[in-house]
Amino acid sequence: MHCPNNLFDTMFDLLQFQPHLNGISGAIAARHKFENDWSISVVAGPPNCGLHGNINENTYEVAIFRPNGNMTEDVSGWNNKEEVSAMMWVLSQL
Repeated sequence: MHCPNNLFDTMFDLLQFQPHLNGISGAIAARHKFENDWSISVVAGPPNCGLHGNINENTYEVAIFRPNGNMTEDVSGWNNKEEVSAMMWVLSQL
């Protein structure tokens, strides 16, 4: 599967970031559910906050959830926007 370059920006733009619910000051989080019921959670926070994404460096921690709600393996950390978009495109194709 190959994701066309113009989809990278539009996939990431589907994420609607809100303040992270765990109370980390300056942290953000977004969750997107695809039509096939797979979903992705993307978070980032300030340096040394415990998240595997740095909002100042535009890197993100990603968790992927199966249609049954179970998370796959472990989170993936330090992803840039293009990497998050590529993951989103793959999930949308399952």
